[in-house]
Amino acid sequence: MFVALLGLAFLGLGGCATPAVGDPCLPEQIPEGGFQRTEAYIESSSVQCQTRVCMVWKLEGAPQGTPTCLNDTMKCASAQQVDQSVYCTCRCDAGNSRFANCTCPSGYTCTPVLEQGSEGVRGSYCVKSETVTLSE
Repeated sequence: MFVALLGLAFLGLGGCATPAVGDPCLPEQIPEGGFQRTEAYIESSSVQCQTRVCMVWKLEGAPQGTPTCLNDTMKCASAQQVDQSVYCTCRCDAGNSRFANCTCPSGYTCTPVLEQGSEGVRGSYCVKSETVTLSE
C-alpha cells in the first residue's frame, strides 16, 4: 500500500482538550488532484486533534466544501464519505520504536498504515473497523 505522509513530525498524544480518536478533522494540505482511493494519508501535528494525527483513509477526491473541491476539475467526496474516511486517529503500533502507542477504542482496528517515513510516524494506526475490510 502506498502511503503519502503530509505531516513532518509526530508530537505524541497530548495537546488540545478535544477531539479524540474518531472525531472529525480536515487536513491542512490536499494533494494536487485530490486524495487517491488506494492510499492513506497521515497529517501529523494536527492542531484539530487531541492525538495530533488527522488521517485520510482511502478517500477519493477532496472533501466537499474545501477550496480545492471548488475547482470544477476536482472530484469531490460527499460529506458521508468524509465522515467515514477523515478523522483523528493515533498510532497503535510503532513496532520496536521508543515512541508511545495508544489503544484503539471500540469500533476501530489497529491497521498498518505507514511503512515509510521517519521512526516517529511509521506504524499502525486506529482505523474504523468497517472501512478496513471494505478497502482490502
